[in-house]
Amino acid sequence: MNADGLTFAAALVAGLVGSSHCIAMCGGIALAFGAQSRRRPIVSALLYNSGRITSYAIAGALAGGLGVGLGQLLDPQLLIVVLRALAGAMLVAIGLQIALNWRLLRPIENLGFRLWQRVSPAARSLIGRRGALPALLLGGLWGWLPCGLVYSILVAATFSGGSLQGAGLMLAFGLGTAPALIATGTAASRLQRLTRRPAFRRAGGAFVVVLGLLTALMPWLMHHAPAGGYLNMLGLCGPGETLL
Repeated sequence: MNADGLTFAAALVAGLVGSSHCIAMCGGIALAFGAQSRRRPIVSALLYNSGRITSYAIAGALAGGLGVGLGQLLDPQLLIVVLRALAGAMLVAIGLQIALNWRLLRPIENLGFRLWQRVSPAARSLIGRRGALPALLLGGLWGWLPCGLVYSILVAATFSGGSLQGAGLMLAFGLGTAPALIATGTAASRLQRLTRRPAFRRAGGAFVVVLGLLTALMPWLMHHAPAGGYLNMLGLCGPGETLL
């Protein structure tokens, strides 16, 4: 697994473990839209979440491109080290908040609230409209509720190393949140109980912290590892793979 794979895995796990917060933020909206739709609830949920995850990926691509653009004044090799370190640090902060409920992401959430004030009028105008397109658009807009987890992953996407990496990071996070937000009935209640268990959140958060640390340290490990050394033994890099 290369460095991007580690970062994407961290985002996926963060979305899965943090999905109980997503249910609190977005679940009621998704259910309300499904109730007013003529389609089956699962179809409405798929449309809603497709719009939400697509908007995440677009924002991640823009953020990743912005991060590289801002770093053009740095030496390319130094840029890789700096971006990896910053992305890893954000993932560590996300993991600590998930595991220990530390409010490390509150400043980012406050910035998200300001953005949401501009987006919310357009989202409210779509409520009550039927059809696939309103569902997709509403999902895309309501996915930007002031959630510290979403906006923190977006900050990590800014440091991911490029537009493709940023889009992939946000896509992985969105897919991680999807099971809890798409599931209905008994499956949904079971998922909610699982993601709210302290032991599950601590284990998932700790895993995100470890992946964040590996993301941040990967350039250093690559520089100091002997050829065919311990990185291959750990399974972090296979034959012919690069870590940067």
